[in-house]
Amino acid sequence: MMAEAARAQPRQQGGWLDLPEDIMYDILLRLPPKAVVRCRAVCRSWLRLASDRSFLLAHHRRQPSLPLVYFILNDGRDPEVSESRLTVFDLRANELQTVVRFSRHGNGWMARDRERRLALHGSCDGVLLLSSDDHLFLCNPTTRHWGRLPPLHRDNTIAGLYSHRISDDYRVLYFRRHEDGNYYYYVMAAGTRKQRLVSRQVSPVHSSWHTWFARHTPPVLLHGNLHWPPVSSRPESIAVFDTVAEVFRLMPSPAVNVNNQLVSNVKLLDMEGVLAMSSSWSETFGDDGPSRVDLWFLEDYKSNVWVCKYRIELPVEDISRFLGLLDLWTAVVVSHEGDVLVDLMNRLLGYDREGNSVANLPCDCSLLEIGPHMLKRSLVPHASLGMKNHSPNKPPFL
Repeated sequence: MMAEAARAQPRQQGGWLDLPEDIMYDILLRLPPKAVVRCRAVCRSWLRLASDRSFLLAHHRRQPSLPLVYFILNDGRDPEVSESRLTVFDLRANELQTVVRFSRHGNGWMARDRERRLALHGSCDGVLLLSSDDHLFLCNPTTRHWGRLPPLHRDNTIAGLYSHRISDDYRVLYFRRHEDGNYYYYVMAAGTRKQRLVSRQVSPVHSSWHTWFARHTPPVLLHGNLHWPPVSSRPESIAVFDTVAEVFRLMPSPAVNVNNQLVSNVKLLDMEGVLAMSSSWSETFGDDGPSRVDLWFLEDYKSNVWVCKYRIELPVEDISRFLGLLDLWTAVVVSHEGDVLVDLMNRLLGYDREGNSVANLPCDCSLLEIGPHMLKRSLVPHASLGMKNHSPNKPPFL
């Protein structure tokens, strides 16, 4: 009788479930992705609201773009076992958040050994283009959904991953050198896997490097175009690929010094819908790392008007306290506010634009490297990523 009476009572008013839908929408919009997924299990109305595509797109736009960091963890019990890990670094929270991980036997300490195990070729709208040995995958690490692609990385160099706004499909731009000495660029649609020749060039348009090193200068997708940072052989220009017309062109770069090293001192960024450039430089040749980082904004995209918004002096003495005998450091701006991330090979340091320390994270690992890509997490589903985490033959890093 008491149980029947309890069931007959109306639900108590004033709880979370009775909030107006527009207020609940605004609350869900501010939650991190994992919390949104959990809220779907509360009731049908929350499931509907938190699964709506327009909500998921709005939620994705609110997510921060965080730098991806690579490193390898060695098993202290077995020196032949190691774990390649790809993480994002939340500078303000001073923490690494694991994105994917991959354990295997064989403690290869060279960078190319790591690249064979787990290599990142592109990042777009929360989706990563990853390879493991001879396999190539599209993967959303937030939803754990994935799709397998032909192994383009084996005989080609992947130049970029982008979302094609007309077909609503992911596409891969890649190139290879033919017997005639020219570089042929191709596009493959992830959904249909159709591959087409789009351009033939005397030399690579987007990079000074012809091999896998070209992956260290990935493009930024903005206004339907892929943009690559300037290179030492062409410091005055930014290479651009129109993803609709499928043609290359050049646009002016701000006046920055571009090094000719494998790890470029120049990086392009998407700063809340504005093309930006981080440019680091050393006061004298032979320094252990840069002493200043400039952040440029393309204020007028059509007229190519660049403005240097921040000129950030790095606290060299503070950074030097953490250096080993042969250590060097690199630095890059990672936020719209001018936060700078410094990589010391076994430690990550963060500074605001005034040079104040905001993060200090020692890392007991090997081959620590701030990757050239950023990740902006997304819960938006996509047809090209139809496989789920429990599917057979899933990627080894899921």
